[in-house]
Amino acid sequence: MSLKPMSVAMAALTVVGLAPVNAHASAALRFGYENGTKSSGQPKLGFNECCQTSIQVDDLPRTGRYAIRSHLKYGDKMVAGGTRAESHTLDIKDTHFRSGETVYYGFSIYLASTWQNDSREDIVFQWKPWRDKCETDKSPSAFLSVQPSGKWRLRVNSDGSPCSTADTVHKTSFDLAEVKPGQWHDFVFKFKWSHDSQGSIDGWYQTHKNPGWRKVVTATGPNTFNDDATTQGYLKWGIYKPAWNTGPTEVESRTVFHDNITVGTSFSEVNPAAG
Repeated sequence: MSLKPMSVAMAALTVVGLAPVNAHASAALRFGYENGTKSSGQPKLGFNECCQTSIQVDDLPRTGRYAIRSHLKYGDKMVAGGTRAESHTLDIKDTHFRSGETVYYGFSIYLASTWQNDSREDIVFQWKPWRDKCETDKSPSAFLSVQPSGKWRLRVNSDGSPCSTADTVHKTSFDLAEVKPGQWHDFVFKFKWSHDSQGSIDGWYQTHKNPGWRKVVTATGPNTFNDDATTQGYLKWGIYKPAWNTGPTEVESRTVFHDNITVGTSFSEVNPAAG
């Protein structure tokens, strides 16, 4: 059974009754970079980076004083099997997820006004499970990307098989909103993680120049993998350019900013605009 989007009319509704936009509770975990370090005060935060310039704190924040800047050039040495500059929470237990859990995620992403469309996608946020012992590789359960069409796209991968292969993974994609360079893009997602029909996804979006949360995805059905008891997922954010693993594209470099990456149990906890 695949994820089923609800009606377009439903998906376009403005968020009402969730929480005031400026509400902020004590979130389970937030990476806001306000201490001026790229670990954001979390010593177990990991980095997939080739170079000193790959991941740096920057004074272009969504809120507060700082955000994280991820920079990638074509020809950069591959890290963790790909051309990427990413922060990751592999060793931070409070961010881990698995089938049967319901979690809210919030984050903000900034693309500079000089951002140019490319013929191949740019992946900027991932929900990534590690492999079961019987698997040789593992797709992310979900990832957010910038598409050549100029759209934000949420891609969801699921598999009810105990041992996933490339042939058994089911893939579903949702185009969420138009990419608008020169603006902070705010996202909130509610995942009810499940490898079967019990799963669901709700997603909301706004920009800092056009505030007002819009619901951009509502879907039901499988959205992760049938993992064994030892396997969980974690988060990655930054820039991953899969096409550059094998050759060049029309652009030669990518720079993305992230701020207020948050994991919690409610919309108000993870609202990235609240700071």
